[in-house]
Amino acid sequence: MLMSTLWSAFGSLMGLFYAGMQVMVPCLPPAPLSISRLNTDEYMGSWHFVAVSVWDEDDLKHFKTTDHAILHIQKGDNDTLTVTESSNIANHCHKHTWTYNTLSMMDPFLFRSDFDAIALVWDGKFVNCPSCIIILLVGEDEEISAMLFARDEKTPDEVIQGFKSKMECVYMEDFYKVPQQKAQCKI
Repeated sequence: MLMSTLWSAFGSLMGLFYAGMQVMVPCLPPAPLSISRLNTDEYMGSWHFVAVSVWDEDDLKHFKTTDHAILHIQKGDNDTLTVTESSNIANHCHKHTWTYNTLSMMDPFLFRSDFDAIALVWDGKFVNCPSCIIILLVGEDEEISAMLFARDEKTPDEVIQGFKSKMECVYMEDFYKVPQQKAQCKI
């Protein structure tokens, strides 16, 4: 009970801090999606990987080998999300599945079950794309990436440029657009 109250107070303080930061840095995205909103059918299903931005160019290394990728999000057991990625890397299909904990006391943070990654999710309204999501991922090597995903395989150039511009505003200037030239791998 006490721990839940402390987490709730911490969440409220973080919300106020974030609101203050948005006033000082107007290009920050709105608050991430809450877990209860992310768990709706609107966000479940398949998403095409479109582009990524990072702070350090070295963090783009493993993205630059990807030609095509699809992310499939589904509800798991016991307040979890199961995320499966199918990607075409050097003409070979690779499939990975991760489980993310969606504990309401940690809202809006998603923790991978092995605790090697933390994710935050925004809807695409930030880049004028209602059929998009943006995932900020802090990986096991403390690499931070902002990834744009869309429901459709073809994403308008103005959405991609809008994403790139918004990310440059927060100094994530190193950018990669997935070519999507080779065959799409199945989930």
